[in-house]
Amino acid sequence: MFPPIASRDSILSDEMHPCTRAYHDVVIYGDAASDDTLYEGPIVVHANGWIELEGDRLLSPQAIHHIDIYDDKD
Repeated sequence: MFPPIASRDSILSDEMHPCTRAYHDVVIYGDAASDDTLYEGPIVVHANGWIELEGDRLLSPQAIHHIDIYDDKD
């Protein structure tokens, strides 16, 4: 689902829902007081709040405290 890191192609495909957002570089935290991360890397955020990780894994919105997004802004 995710293109190579050096790709110039969009990580959003034509088949994705228009409310779906994709990010190349994020860090997901499960709790505010901890520096332990749940995940680092690319994600797809679905309209229903679920987070799709690499390898077609899903992360529930209830498991996430916050997400830091480090994508470069154009």
